[in-house]
Amino acid sequence: MTDFSHLKNLDVKDKTARYTIHQIAGTPVLIIKPATEANKPYFNAVLKKSRRNVRALKAGAINQVMIAENREQDRDLFPKFVVTGWEDLSDAKGKPVEFNRENCEAFLRALPDWIFDEVRDFAGNSVNFTEDMPDVEVKSGN
Repeated sequence: MTDFSHLKNLDVKDKTARYTIHQIAGTPVLIIKPATEANKPYFNAVLKKSRRNVRALKAGAINQVMIAENREQDRDLFPKFVVTGWEDLSDAKGKPVEFNRENCEAFLRALPDWIFDEVRDFAGNSVNFTEDMPDVEVKSGN
């Protein structure tokens, strides 16, 4: 039987990744878990909250209000299940901010939508939470 065990490196691991927010002075770093089904508590909370929109989604009736509601849902869920810490984050007076759920929620709510959407995109991209693929030597038949 052919061995495809090298593909196990592509499984999403329950680990954290570092996301640097270059658009903010001081370039703070968020430590985050995946916002995917690999993060069971997050995924279960998303499923529970999204039940009321299932029919509309199946019908393709996605609109701006639904997108905004989904973003707000993630602003609630990310401090609980996705963002686990940060580095180099300062308040408006330049003082370092201690990481806790309350501060995290306040920070994520203060982010402009476009920056928060980039954080969400990173957290939702499984490749950011996989092991690196080992180098594979390519052999040419020529």
